[in-house]
Order: sequence, then C-alpha cells, then structure tokens
Amino acid sequence: MVELKEVADKIYRFETGLSVMTSLFTVYLIKESQGVVIDPGPGALVPRIQEAMKKLGLKDLAYIIPTHIHVDHAGGAGKLAQLFPKAQVLVHPAGFKHAVDPSRLIESTRKVFGEDFEAGFGPILPVPESQIKSVEDGEIIKVGKRELQIIYAPGHAPHHIAIFDRSVKGLFCGEALGLPGEGGKHPPLPAVAPPSFDQEIYIETMEKLRKLNARILFYAHGGVVGHDADKLITQAEEFTRIFGEIVFKALKEGGTNEEINRRVKERANIRFGTDLTEMDLALTVGGYEVYYKKKGLL
Repeated sequence: MVELKEVADKIYRFETGLSVMTSLFTVYLIKESQGVVIDPGPGALVPRIQEAMKKLGLKDLAYIIPTHIHVDHAGGAGKLAQLFPKAQVLVHPAGFKHAVDPSRLIESTRKVFGEDFEAGFGPILPVPESQIKSVEDGEIIKVGKRELQIIYAPGHAPHHIAIFDRSVKGLFCGEALGLPGEGGKHPPLPAVAPPSFDQEIYIETMEKLRKLNARILFYAHGGVVGHDADKLITQAEEFTRIFGEIVFKALKEGGTNEEINRRVKERANIRFGTDLTEMDLALTVGGYEVYYKKKGLL
C-alpha cells in the first residue's frame, strides 16, 4: 500500500522499495486539475503511481518529468505515457533520443543488474515521440497557476534537469545535489554513476542551483529538507571533493577491485559514517575511475 505524504502545497511524495535495490525510490506528485509526476522510477512502480493518483483523485496527467534518463528515475516513463496518452514527457534535449529509443538504457541496466533485470524493475518501454517535449534551460512550464522552471543540471548525467517550483520555492533536485540518505543519515555524498559522471561539471551545477535560493529541497533519494538549503549545497560540494580524493587515492594504490572497494568502504565509513553497499561501491568506484581516466589522471 502506498503511503502518501504532503510535503508542500499540493506536492505529495511516496517512498517505496524493490527487491533489486537496497535504496528506496521516491516519487513526487503535484495535484492540480491535471497531475504532474516527477521521477516516476522504474516500470515496476507504475501500479503504485496509479494507486497514489487514485488516492489523490487524479484521473489524468499533464506532465511526466524524469530528472534524468536512468532506470531508477525514468525506467517507467514509457509505460506511464502509454497509460496517459494526453501527458507530455519532459526531457533534456540530450535525453530525447534515449526516451524514444531506450536501447542504451536497457543495455546499461542489463550490464549492472543482469539479463533478467525486467523481473525486478519492470520493462523499459519507449516513450511515443508525439508525447515527448524537449525543454530548454530556464523554460517555464505552467500547471494551473503553478510555474515549474526547468534548470539544466549536468554532472551526474549530461541529460539531468532540476525542476524549480516557484510557488513554494522548492527544488526537485534529482541527484544533482548529492545523496543525503534516507532520513538524512549522512552528509550528501556524490551521486556517481559511470560512464558520464563529471565532478567539475557536477560542482558547477551545484553553484548554479544555489543561486535559485530554494527554501525546500526535494531529493530523489533522501527525503525533503525545508531548512538550511544553502548549507546542504555547501556540504554536497565539500564532500564531493573529499569523496573523490578517497576514491582517487584507493585507485592509485592499485590492487584488485575487491581491495579498492574495501579501502573506499572503510574510509567512507570513517569519514562520513556511512556503510556503502556493494552496488554503491561498484557505481561510485566505477564512475570515478572512468572520470579520472578521461582526465588523464589514471
């Protein structure tokens, strides 16, 4: 059963898990005359989104907005679009082709989660091209009297966007401002995913988002924070640099993948008080390794 919580005026969220991942998925819904879904997650969550809409009395969707085209944010966008043919799926221009033809997303998901990933995540279906809208940086999307401003937010992925709700000064930041963990269990650590993570661009994006002076941060993984947004962004920048140094040192010291992962796990636990899972380690170390090789540092 979906447990909905209103986190700002007409903005609702629910968290839910799947057996294939240890971290929770967070889905946001905005209740206007027609609804908005932000970060619909993988296809397996679509029935839960439908349940949440029913609870809110929403019969249709105006917009489906994944912050970026990764399976945990956009895997279900195609299935949801087919169920709600009047809805527009808003994506960064760099994500357009991947939404229409998700073959690369399917390939990368299969590589990380195995051939039978659909059993846990559900199918990744193409979004009908007629339902996709490529949005510009700074573009305003009106939903009733509400204005949603699209902000390009690369670094975690080149097709990442953030959504600034001007009515509540709330920022749906996806993974652009790090991962503070469920319940703020640890400082916001970098969301590192191969092959597109770029630390320099990631930190530039954080500074760009800071200038919005958001009152509320709606994290894709880690809840909602309605205070000290500026402080959290500063922490995210600081810990991104520190975490990168930890991984870089471990990679330079060499050894097997198991040894490198063990060093990163131990140092992250000591420095941040967080216990990284095997999947966290694989994505983080892999993402940084690709990044440092591109920079010519490894």
